[in-house]
Amino acid sequence: MTRPGRPPLQSDDTILEVALRSFAKFGYDATSVRALNAELGLSHETITQRFGSKAELYRAAVSRGVHQFVVVFDHEIASRRPNNDLEQLRATVRALMIAMSQHITLGELLNHKGIGASERDTLMTEIGLAERMLEVAGLLHRLQSESLIRDVQLREIWFLAEGANAPLHFDALAQMFDPIDGPINRELHIERMTDAIMRGMRIDID
Repeated sequence: MTRPGRPPLQSDDTILEVALRSFAKFGYDATSVRALNAELGLSHETITQRFGSKAELYRAAVSRGVHQFVVVFDHEIASRRPNNDLEQLRATVRALMIAMSQHITLGELLNHKGIGASERDTLMTEIGLAERMLEVAGLLHRLQSESLIRDVQLREIWFLAEGANAPLHFDALAQMFDPIDGPINRELHIERMTDAIMRGMRIDID
């Protein structure tokens, strides 16, 4: 029970979620820990007492965000049970789109330099995102060596998936097309865009 006049308690997950959104929207330098405490109704030292410095808070927030992204990514690939490399690539593109659609702040966050490229790279390795991306790069190399797909870079696939997710991020803009296309269906959109990206990479598609 909260005592009268005492700031309400917030879970670590809630604090990290709010911090993640702030870092993604405003960047590392412009994010204020004092402002985060105020937004959450906490005393001005609460976040520092729980997480340490702003750099440590940033690291914890990014770690949580990337971990959630990786969990969704892995789950979606496993749910497809791909039997060969081409099926694995399609499952990967689809999983990227789904994970990005559920964690829309991650791309914005990773676009900020934050606490430095080397620290960010270390964090991505620890959480497993770097490992996943290296696996995708190996998959692309195998398919290219077998002349099943065109010369496509990992960066291109990431940003193709990011761009294809735009209608799911920009709701008001996407609704402008409703009179022509009808309301967007999230699941169908992801499947259609996954197919479009795959058609662009496949060599044996007319």
